[in-house]
Amino acid sequence: MEVLGFRSSSPAGIILQHLRRSGQATIKELEQVLGVSTTAVREHLAHLHTNGLVQTSTLRHGPGRPRLVYTLTDKAEDYFPRHYDLLINLILDELSADGTEQVARLLQRVGERLKHDYGEHVNAEDLEVRLDELRSTLEARGVPAEIRTDHAGFKILACPYHEVAQEHASVCTMEQRMLEQVLGAQVVLEHSIREGHHHCWFRVHGAEPKADG
Repeated sequence: MEVLGFRSSSPAGIILQHLRRSGQATIKELEQVLGVSTTAVREHLAHLHTNGLVQTSTLRHGPGRPRLVYTLTDKAEDYFPRHYDLLINLILDELSADGTEQVARLLQRVGERLKHDYGEHVNAEDLEVRLDELRSTLEARGVPAEIRTDHAGFKILACPYHEVAQEHASVCTMEQRMLEQVLGAQVVLEHSIREGHHHCWFRVHGAEPKADG
């Protein structure tokens, strides 16, 4: 299992994988796993702790001083492979086997939930301001976006549903309709990453075009 951000053969990668399998470990246990000194183990753990990937707690087991044990943080889970896209594609494939209407209904409900979620942050009266709010909301969720200087449209520079959209174009339709509802304006997907472009370009009808500069 390759640990994202760390080579699986690196000391940090080995520590993360060991903690993932074992749940917790002491410095002495990690010395044996890595085959290095206590000082070297402490240095690797300090690096992981600084990055918010491991945490410490004390464990009492019989008489004597409690042991210091290391465990993974929630943030560390992001460093391990996940297969959400595969799972979602399989679910949509199964629904499609019973007819495309089921997929359409499911994505419509998903779009409604996303609309309410985005709507908490995109709610200005002015459309141009809503576009700027949308950009900020997207980028806060790790999706880089750009608004055209005349506010006639916007680009999404990285598809948040890339692998799923490759298999199911209806995901792009869901996103376009959701964005229409959030912005309260007609949104047209002119071209997309799915089609081989470097970004998804959405034209917005309703904003008053302004000359640049």
